Amino acid sequence: MRKILRLFYALVPQFGRYRREKLEQVQHRLLERPSREDVLHGFRLILGREPEDQQAIDAHMHIPSVAELRRTLLVSSEFQGQYKVMRPEPYEHPSLSIERETIVFIHMQKTGGTTLRALLEGQFPADRVCPVRVDKLHLLSVAELGQFDFFAGHFDRSSICFIPRKEIKTVALFREPRARLISFYRFLRSHPTRDEFAADPGIRLANELTAEEFFERPEIRGLPAVYNHYLIALGASFSWFKRNQGSLSKEDISSAFDKAKRQIRAITAIGITERFDQSVESICKALHIDKRPSIAPLHVTSNFVELDARFKVVEPVAMTPRLASALDELTVYDDELYRFATQEFERQCAELGVSKV
Repeated sequence: MRKILRLFYALVPQFGRYRREKLEQVQHRLLERPSREDVLHGFRLILGREPEDQQAIDAHMHIPSVAELRRTLLVSSEFQGQYKVMRPEPYEHPSLSIERETIVFIHMQKTGGTTLRALLEGQFPADRVCPVRVDKLHLLSVAELGQFDFFAGHFDRSSICFIPRKEIKTVALFREPRARLISFYRFLRSHPTRDEFAADPGIRLANELTAEEFFERPEIRGLPAVYNHYLIALGASFSWFKRNQGSLSKEDISSAFDKAKRQIRAITAIGITERFDQSVESICKALHIDKRPSIAPLHVTSNFVELDARFKVVEPVAMTPRLASALDELTVYDDELYRFATQEFERQCAELGVSKV
């Protein structure tokens, strides 16, 4: 025991010196100008998303230090919006803003919506853009929601009911359902299975399994982002589906399907991903906003590897009979809703005088 104690006391100064050196290294690193990796890690760990594009990465790399980069992200409206429920603040009474024009972009997953969101968001002052981009609007107070005029995120249609406005203009993009699901698979498969992505089971399964195997897995088939996404987002709610998916009757599905069609018909401006340029023109005309001369696509899976070497290029997925069979039940209602949305899109284009590009 005495020998062990003598050895311990002999090593204590070395441990202390090692700790001081590591602390000095960290402090020195915080004062350096941020690298590309610092920016990527900052966005993922603080904002929970990828940078929009190379321009956003370059801009943040010009911040004077790593410490300042982190402070910038932490005080951003986007980060603060993710934690608004933890930061109650006084706001004006929502009746004072109830007449203001408001736009909500219902961003269905993997429809190319990030590019459109950036265009629409630019029409509003930064403090009027709601920073919440996930299905959490119900966690904000009515007074908080009343401060914003533009909302965009992976919301379901029920989320809009919480926004205190007399009139709300809605926008939605629709993509061919099988193509949307394959894009979802490729998006997950492009991610690494380590670091901040290690805990995501979807990313792990997409990297381990073929597309056929992936969409045959029960835990994947039960995701509201996978199972007839348009039906759930527009005909009911994500929470409704999660709670009742094990006991849904044909009547429940039929009711949700009818509601989804009514909601599509009520959407102010519809877009079709496969006809994106025409969609942008139609949406801009419907909302009375100026269309940009050109729009660069954002958040494209094939480009992730250019932003971060940890990502990988994912080969296109071929439609096999087995894959088609796996996707049948996952798209049976969305197929009908996509066709219905396309018809409504054609009608809106005709009314607005937008010709096929």
